[in-house]
Amino acid sequence: MKKYDSILRYGKRETHAVLEGNPTIMIQEKIDGANASFELVDGEVFAFSRNMQLSESEGLRGFYQWTQANIDPTKLQEGKVYFGEWTAPHKLNYGEHHHKFFLFDVFDLQTEKYADFDTVSEVAKLLGLQTAPLFYRGEFQSVEHIQSFVGQSKLGEVGEGVVVKNPVYVDRHGGNVYLKFVSDYFKEAHFSKQDKPKNSGDSLQDFINATLTESRVSKLIGKLVDEGKISEDYAIEDMGTILKSLGNSVFEDIMKEEQDQLFKTLRKKLSRNVPVVVKKVLVAEGRA
Repeated sequence: MKKYDSILRYGKRETHAVLEGNPTIMIQEKIDGANASFELVDGEVFAFSRNMQLSESEGLRGFYQWTQANIDPTKLQEGKVYFGEWTAPHKLNYGEHHHKFFLFDVFDLQTEKYADFDTVSEVAKLLGLQTAPLFYRGEFQSVEHIQSFVGQSKLGEVGEGVVVKNPVYVDRHGGNVYLKFVSDYFKEAHFSKQDKPKNSGDSLQDFINATLTESRVSKLIGKLVDEGKISEDYAIEDMGTILKSLGNSVFEDIMKEEQDQLFKTLRKKLSRNVPVVVKKVLVAEGRA
């Protein structure tokens, strides 16, 4: 199965390059749901969550069943993966828009390229689907202009954030890079001066305090519900199951999202300790 490319938080290493040169960009609503996809294989519609192929018993809170009932295989192309978001209830209330699939992208497995926005819109129309709501399409103006859309929503009262696409930009590996800007409510790390936790004097502990947030853990617990590992009405009595099911996912998520900051913290901590070790070496060698 083809996984959807990770969407990077703006501000991480090399993300500024996506917006250099005032490119034509698209700003779409970031939907609070479960990443999902489907494709045609030997005339049959296969459905996937981000991590696995779905089935009747593991249906991503109804997504598998929805694809079997609503996606016409005669309108799909083999070798294409149709990516989007399934709005199983998470933090935000989308009302009538819950349990709907919003198409993001169409990926060609042969060329390993995503289709352009107009093509995705045409595919959505053919399949009777909606695309992720579009706030803006045009020349990049400023980061502040992008941030002005954060918190807006065309699906509910408030939005999680926005996803920004520069369709012509590729990184050094030849892959597309999409950016995300999220509202304060959905921030999964707090490194800025105004909202970071009180400095403990231990840089590693400060990193943990800044990244092991309620927003991050809530997101990961939501994924456990999506994957059927815990029920939708989970409670404190399920804490043991939750801790066991989370496994390494907290660590992996922090490493994926905050690795740059960890290396920065480690580099600073090492720099402060290098003089101490150098002095010890000089003393031990009789050079001091």
